[in-house]
Amino acid sequence: MTLVEGTYKISNSEVQTFKHCRRRWWLSWYRGLTSGHEIVNSAASTGGRIHEALAAYYVPDGEVPGDPVTVLRAAQDRDLALLKAQVLGIFDEESERVLMEQESELLKAFDLERAMITGYLEWLAESGADADLEVVASEQYVETVLEMPEATGVTVPVLLIGKLDTKIVRHDLNTQLFMDHKTVGTLYPPMLGLNQQMLHYHLIEWLNSDEGEAHCAGALYNMLRKVKRTRASKPPYFRRQAIPHNRYELEAYQDKMIGTVEDIWFVHERLRHGADHQLTVYPTPSRDCTWICPFARVCRMFDDGPRVEAALEAGYVRRDPYAYYERKAAVAD
Repeated sequence: MTLVEGTYKISNSEVQTFKHCRRRWWLSWYRGLTSGHEIVNSAASTGGRIHEALAAYYVPDGEVPGDPVTVLRAAQDRDLALLKAQVLGIFDEESERVLMEQESELLKAFDLERAMITGYLEWLAESGADADLEVVASEQYVETVLEMPEATGVTVPVLLIGKLDTKIVRHDLNTQLFMDHKTVGTLYPPMLGLNQQMLHYHLIEWLNSDEGEAHCAGALYNMLRKVKRTRASKPPYFRRQAIPHNRYELEAYQDKMIGTVEDIWFVHERLRHGADHQLTVYPTPSRDCTWICPFARVCRMFDDGPRVEAALEAGYVRRDPYAYYERKAAVAD
């Protein structure tokens, strides 16, 4: 939770981090730490570069769309330069070997990403998937007040915030949807309907809408399969899936958000008053830790003596976790 002018701002990213692992939430959101090295060679990095390319392409009428291939290439050049800069000035053989291995893996990822983007553009041309699609907003900052019942004990206003990827109109269905680009291993993710990111955006819009006012009907997931489309691979490689949200789902999610914000507030206040982190923000280890958490390599050190703070000082830097949203708010204003 970030307190700004007497109001707590909270995003879906913070909510999901808190639910997944309190220790990661404590380090990244409460203490505002992030890795001192930009991570550019991971599954999340590939998804980020693909998303960057498509975000430049799907823009509202009147704006000039970017060429996804060109935007992707620029993002790849940037991240390759970042990787090399991280070992700049270190000339020992071990560092050079590590750099060469990481660069080789990154170049393989670049090949995959280029195949995905070029294949996607070919799929659009062949299928006409965008023929009835109109972009009405992109990269849009949104916010709304979440009314907290007095019984929760939350004593300051709470503002739900987010940044919409793309808001579209499907003219063939006369429907507004939030579109989200996803790089996936399978085009039929079993948990897709339980994804709360789009519900978070939908709740913000719903709470901001007047009674009877038209608003989005739900989410449209634009999925790109992580495969090079070789002779050995089998299509399809691209798919779109609409997930509608009705009033009952939005009301239920609103109740869940109230409960979650109450939980975060309680933990936040305990920490602020000096509670031991081991009692309050205990970890939740899982098989995802190695790729999803920037603190995985130091996590065990919290349970193994006092060395962890020195490790944090050496490998991590402080930053405002909400600066990303604040920039978008300034642009929106």
